[in-house]
Parts: sequence; C-alpha cells; structure tokens
Amino acid sequence: MFVLGLDIGYSNLKIAMGSKAEGMSTRILPAGAGSIDLMPRTVNAGLGTDFLQVHIDGQKWASGVEPDRLQGWERELHKDYKSTDVYKALFYAALLMSEQHEIDVLVTGLPVNQANSEAQRKELAAFLLGEHKITPKREVLVKDVVVVPQPAGAYMDIVHDTDDEGVLEAIQEGKTVVIDPGFYSVDWVALVAGEIHYRSSGTSLKAMSRVIQVANELIHDEHGGAPGIEKIEKAIRTGKGMTYLFGQKIDLSEYMSQAAHTVTREALTSMRKTMREDGMNADVVLLAGGGASDYAEAARELFPKSRIIESKDAVLSNARGFWHCG
Repeated sequence: MFVLGLDIGYSNLKIAMGSKAEGMSTRILPAGAGSIDLMPRTVNAGLGTDFLQVHIDGQKWASGVEPDRLQGWERELHKDYKSTDVYKALFYAALLMSEQHEIDVLVTGLPVNQANSEAQRKELAAFLLGEHKITPKREVLVKDVVVVPQPAGAYMDIVHDTDDEGVLEAIQEGKTVVIDPGFYSVDWVALVAGEIHYRSSGTSLKAMSRVIQVANELIHDEHGGAPGIEKIEKAIRTGKGMTYLFGQKIDLSEYMSQAAHTVTREALTSMRKTMREDGMNADVVLLAGGGASDYAEAARELFPKSRIIESKDAVLSNARGFWHCG
C-alpha cells in the first residue's frame, strides 16, 4: 500500500511517501508556483528545465520553485489557500515526485480552525480524491484521502519516532499540547490520552511570516534598507542564516531572535485564552513545523512545568506523521 503524507504550506511543500513495506522517504521543496511565463530566461532567452512543470487547466506551470524566481508573483496568504491554483500546482508536483500512477491513501492537514469544520474537510478531500491529469503524459489516481488537523501529524510523528518510554507513556496517557508554527498561521492542538480537545485547540495568524516581517523592519532601521521578506525566508529555508545588503553580510539570527521575542508571545496569548477551560497544565508540549525553534522560548514561559520537545527535522514532522496516519 502506497501512502503519501502531504503538507502543503505557504513557504514549503513537504512530502513523506512510500509503501508501508518499504518505508518512508521525504522531500522538501519551496512553495513557489506560477505560470511558466513568470520564470526567468537564460542569457540566450531560453527557458531552463530545472523545475517541475505541471499543467493547470491546460496551462503550463512551474511548481516547487523559490518564490523569488517567479517575477511579479504574489504569495497566496489567506485562509482559502486550499482553493487556489498555487495549492493545486503544488499538489500536482507532489504527485509527480511520488513516481506513482496510483496513491492508495493520501493524508494531509488543515489549520485547526478549518479542520473543525466537517464541510471544509470534505471539500478538501473531494478535491484531492480521484484521477488527476498532471501532465499531458501522466495521470495519477488518488484512491482515498484522509484530512486531519495540521498539528495531529506532529503528534503521530513523535509517537512513532521517540524511543523514550517515559515520553511515550506521557503522550499516550497524559495531556499533550502540539504547537505548530507555520509561515501563515500558528496552530495548536490539545490531546488527552490521544483524543483531540477542540475547545482547547485553535489558530493564530501571528506566524513566521510576521516574525520575518518584523526582522526585515529591524534590519531596515539599522542599515537604512532591507533585504525583503522573500530573501530572508530563502536564507532561513536553505540554512544559510545570512544575507547581503548593500554589499554587506547580514547575520539574520540576531534580528530573527528579536522579532520572535515579540511575535511569538503575541501568538501564544491566543492559546492561553482558548485553553482556559481545560487549564494550562500539560505533561508534554511538542513543537513542530518550520518555526519550532523560534517559538521554544515562549512555550517554556507559557508551560514552565511541562516537558518541552522539539521534533527532529521539525519542518517535516507533520508530513511524516501524516504518512504514519495512513
């Protein structure tokens, strides 16, 4: 049985795939997608081939590319992301990378405030299900779709990955809070003995995009100019942690730390309100997603007596957990 764990984010496309017999492999691509007319040309005016090309309504699209390669591209930062052509192009890119003609089970997630809605879960499942013609010569059939709250993937990932019996017992028998900071939103889910408590779960828009925006503003204040959100995002995604401005090397860690100190606390204030009914006590707090490390300090302040765990390769934690769900 071939399973595809699919996490289509605003910054990265994360994939965990493979048959249960052979095990899982993972991939990460940037979440840029647009008409190939937006792609740059080479010096001889030709179009390169170093990108995935899919077809959306008969039009050629580049998918899984760095956003700064798409000239004039506008990022889709809104709650209806799953209904956009960009989302569809990234989905098709994932199907292409699977190297399969049939996907037995596809598991993906929605932000908590959308996953609470049965209608939205069914809408997404219906869109992903069935046969998809992703290029003129390639069709892929998705036989079954499961849609879960986004942070539930990280929960399943740690359950299957940890070799610490004490942590595993606390997660399975006690109360776990999963905090999943993405580029657009921060989601959190409270689980008690593995069951989701929706009243203590929720979403905030004080996410990594806001942290990067504030860092960009701080750089502007000190250097008289700013590299821009896309440039900072790319430096963080590629692990460089630096960029250039006016010919000067800028270390981003200081500015990201300052920005995170403010923004992450604003985001987790919303969490405090939603969790008031069940209380703030948690046995384990699991940090997942691309912004996990930036939210760690704020999480320790909010849950001083809880065991704080950051997922390994946190950006892939949901996709891996989705695969295990399948």
